[in-house]
Amino acid sequence: MKKLSVYVTGVVGLSLALVLTGCGSKNTAVKQDVNLMEPADIESLNSTMITDVGALETVNNTQEGLYRLKNSTVVEPGIAKKLVKPTNNGKRYTFKLRQNLKWSNGDPITAQDFVFAWRQAVNPATKAANAYQFLPIKNASQIEKGKLAVNQLGVKAINKTTFQVDLAQATPYFKYLCAGIPFLPQDQKIVQKYGKAYGTSSTRVVYDGPFVVKNWTTSSGSWTLKKNPNYWDSKNVKLKTINFQVTKSPQTALSLYQSGKLDNITLSGQQASQEKDNKGYQSYPSGETDYLAFNYQTRVLRNPNIRKAISLSINRQQLVNNVLKNGAKAPYGMAPQGITKNPRTGVDFAKDSSVKQSVAYNPKLAAKYWQKGMRQLKISKMTLNLVCYDVDTFKNSAEFIQASTQKYLKGLKVNIEAQPKVQAITTMQKKKGYDLGFTNWIASYPDLSEFYQLSTTNNVNNAGNYSSSQYDTDYKLANGRDSNAAMARYNDFKQANQTLMNDQAVAPLNQGQTVRLNNPQLKGVNYAASQGISLKNAYMSNK
Repeated sequence: MKKLSVYVTGVVGLSLALVLTGCGSKNTAVKQDVNLMEPADIESLNSTMITDVGALETVNNTQEGLYRLKNSTVVEPGIAKKLVKPTNNGKRYTFKLRQNLKWSNGDPITAQDFVFAWRQAVNPATKAANAYQFLPIKNASQIEKGKLAVNQLGVKAINKTTFQVDLAQATPYFKYLCAGIPFLPQDQKIVQKYGKAYGTSSTRVVYDGPFVVKNWTTSSGSWTLKKNPNYWDSKNVKLKTINFQVTKSPQTALSLYQSGKLDNITLSGQQASQEKDNKGYQSYPSGETDYLAFNYQTRVLRNPNIRKAISLSINRQQLVNNVLKNGAKAPYGMAPQGITKNPRTGVDFAKDSSVKQSVAYNPKLAAKYWQKGMRQLKISKMTLNLVCYDVDTFKNSAEFIQASTQKYLKGLKVNIEAQPKVQAITTMQKKKGYDLGFTNWIASYPDLSEFYQLSTTNNVNNAGNYSSSQYDTDYKLANGRDSNAAMARYNDFKQANQTLMNDQAVAPLNQGQTVRLNNPQLKGVNYAASQGISLKNAYMSNK
């Protein structure tokens, strides 16, 4: 149920990265132009306001922050000289910017550009969709509530090349935030020049990344990226031209790829299984978990036996293999694989913290829990309303859930109400008008807190209205007392996951995958789940 963000495919974040092909050296005999698809139109190039995945990919290749994502889980210096080790018990970061940085229009890039942009993001008047990501910064919470002025945000330009950030508390994932789109700098002069029109066309933005955007407006179905000569590392940028084309039909995209008119596309549904032997086939985790939330405001769903029965009646392996057919995998728990590993053993968190029964398929055990729950409730029939997004993957999955639960749970009737995504999210945020909420979450950064904040008491995105003092305590310890102790923090999240899964507060259904076809001649393409394709190191080769 991601903030209308990224993610319609999204991305949150996260998981393992992909280098689509090796780096190699530049082949000057080959034209350094590529053609890529975007599945949807772009609404804005204003990094503070971006919510759509197409814009994320374009901005990721034309703007650069303090850090950049090398892949889904590794950050590297961007316009900051190096990765910073925090001081003051993990609460202060002092970034030194590279020398002589320039925007694409020639304006100098300074520390004040970060101060301006970050204040813009937390200002309640801006109504930035991703303002919540700034909450770790000192005073951000009070500013977003309108209780403090924006100039009280814990950021400061010590001088033109020194940017200081004070956090409210140590935040282990802050390095990932510094590589995120909402945390990019902005040229104050240009933002103020265009006002509300800033970011509404390619000429109403300036760029500090490897490329600049050409020929884009909010009505454009195609646009071009050109190499940015003012970028600090332009000598290592090999591509000259990147043509983006909006291709909403997966079949049209595949046809264009097969005819050589597109060099990289995203596959959808059955295409993923049909093209798995293609030389350009690539599959990687998207940082997404799709799950069923049980609305605790529905009396019968407060019964744990009913919730467990519903979960146990769903064959997740059959769902991903026979219904989705898009590379998705059966989940181990709420968090997908690839976010983090046990600091001592190296075992992936998803496997290490799993409560097997919470994601198992066992119709006989499901029937026993169901009968017990129905006896406790003193009823023989039950009708539940399932709300889901009005997109094929969710509707098909909902129908599978409907058939499975009605088959094994005597007296159950499930009604499906498919709503437009915005409406479905709003319905679940209001915690009424449904019994089962089928939604998803795609992480914006690779940290467990992205998934486990969802089930904290009174969280707006807590679709089931679940509340557990033990769960809340473990989550707070992970992001408070234990934030600087890797093993203790890991164990806090492990305990939180096991509490959530033992309570069967949610029923994870699948872990998302992104499947692409990439022209084998297009080398050095990187992928980060929260930002999509990255082309700084890409180049075309005749091999």
